[in-house]
Amino acid sequence: MVGMKDAFVDAKEVCRILGVGTTKAYAIIREYNKELAEKGFLTIRGRCPRRYFESKIYGYDDIYNPAMDLEKGIRISAKESNAGTKEKVPPV
Repeated sequence: MVGMKDAFVDAKEVCRILGVGTTKAYAIIREYNKELAEKGFLTIRGRCPRRYFESKIYGYDDIYNPAMDLEKGIRISAKESNAGTKEKVPPV
């Protein structure tokens, strides 16, 4: 069974993902929960099912899928990512 943290997004996470303020994040969650309630689903105030949230954000599924990253075991070192360097790296 999937844990609560994995199954739902909260306002703090919506803020981080979309780069919006807390008020806007709660408004988005409220809107999505209203849509789900109209379809007959049980909703939890202040939380939105992660899969529904990701399906509503255009292109989000295509860009970021943490489950796939974990399955592939993708890890890059700071050296490979040029993290913390001040020099400009030419685009590939």
